[in-house]
Amino acid sequence: MPNYITIELVREELQDRFPGDNSIDCDQFFSDEEILHAMDRAAARYNQLPPQVEFVSGRALPANTSIFLDAVLSNLYSTAIHKLSRNLMSWQTGDVRVDLERTRLEAFRALKAELAGQWRRDAVDRKAEINRSLAWGSY
Repeated sequence: MPNYITIELVREELQDRFPGDNSIDCDQFFSDEEILHAMDRAAARYNQLPPQVEFVSGRALPANTSIFLDAVLSNLYSTAIHKLSRNLMSWQTGDVRVDLERTRLEAFRALKAELAGQWRRDAVDRKAEINRSLAWGSY
């Protein structure tokens, strides 16, 4: 496992490594730029959480904890929600109606909510632990 979160690690976690992973779109769902932007946003959000005892960079997010990967994934699902919400359409052929985007949208919303709550709780706990250790020694 790398020391820092990489685009490849994020793609592996999302199962978005190559077009074959995404049979619906036949392409990667997220671009490298979107992943890097999500990493930068994860760092910014973590750095804004009190207490101000640890700061991270979006291009050097520690990979030894799930906090930052969860934050990146949450940000990416937020991006996906925005993408899919713009293009909601239903398809009907004969008696069969397909609302594929809405189904994916609901799945992404559920994943985002779960990850967002988890990463924030873990981040607050991590910062509190660092703060206690700085106050009492042993960090």
